[in-house]
Amino acid sequence: MKKILLIPIITFAVLLSSCNKEKPAEQSTESKKGEGVTLPDESLNYTKVDTVEMIPDSDEFTVVGEVSFDEDNVVRVFPIVSGSVEGVNVSLGDYVQKGQLLATILSTDISTYQGDYNIAKSNFEVADKNLKRAKELFATNVISERDLAQAQNDFNNAQSEFKKRKQILELYGGSSQNLDALYKVYAPNSGYIVERNINQGMQIRTDNASTMFTISDLKTVWVWANVYESDLSKIHEGDEVQVRTIAYPDKIFTGQIKKIGTMLDPASRVIKVRTELDNREGLLKPEMFATVIISPKKTNEVLAIPTSALVIENNAFWVMKEIKENTFTKVKIKPGKTIRNYTEIHEGLAAGDKIVTEGALFLTTSYNNQL
Repeated sequence: MKKILLIPIITFAVLLSSCNKEKPAEQSTESKKGEGVTLPDESLNYTKVDTVEMIPDSDEFTVVGEVSFDEDNVVRVFPIVSGSVEGVNVSLGDYVQKGQLLATILSTDISTYQGDYNIAKSNFEVADKNLKRAKELFATNVISERDLAQAQNDFNNAQSEFKKRKQILELYGGSSQNLDALYKVYAPNSGYIVERNINQGMQIRTDNASTMFTISDLKTVWVWANVYESDLSKIHEGDEVQVRTIAYPDKIFTGQIKKIGTMLDPASRVIKVRTELDNREGLLKPEMFATVIISPKKTNEVLAIPTSALVIENNAFWVMKEIKENTFTKVKIKPGKTIRNYTEIHEGLAAGDKIVTEGALFLTTSYNNQL
């Protein structure tokens, strides 16, 4: 008996469904006056209402880029003596303080500088004694004024040479007492070791253009964006920039265009555009690939709503508009371009209207069920 009754019940349901489908799909731009759906109090936590407003217009576009060092805060340490690397005290990625020992190099150059210093020191001491003796002899008329002047000149030359050799020796970290001829490499600034090109036992030369270490504090980084020739006229220094990376897809780094390059790459037809980003969190690393959104400044404003407010239904765009407190009706709109998280509105809304920006799909479903 149950099986027999099931057929008419199912048949009735199908017919009811067919009747519902026969309702016209097209709806007016705004629902009939007085119609709407009222939110129960428990649903308020799932929805958010915002006011439609004018926002600055933008012709933003997206390009690719790459994270790089802030060249204003990077130090490259080159070899200033030739020799053999006796030891390396830091590793790639280490944070070092200014003045910290980085490496030690056994260098015959240091021995040469020490020898030159000792000779200059000895000559200066002799010249000093000769001058004192000449002054005594001149006072007793034993030597002429010309002889005294010669002694003074010899002293001045010896003193100048001694100071020069001393400065050279100190520049290279040597000492007249340092018999092992070691040149010690110290960090000129605090920061991270972002590049290390020496190892223990390696022979280095002063005529080699390679750096031993590169140090950067990474508190700020540069992002070089590749802007195509066709977009060059849109951008200006000071334009706002948003940067995303593969490593942190949900995080947006913001900055401004600091420099627009002057040379166009003849092969790729792009020009380099530099943005400086705050990196005190240390998330951005040199050589990271980046997606760069550039927002050229414009003086006009456009009507726009958060893109999250849009509901697509029957090949049209709709929003839920508040007609009185907690009561909403469905409004058809004509959207324009997307400006970041906003969508420009050409028809259907006016500035000051209140719409649902979160939970719009839920509310639209409730509204449709009441029709």
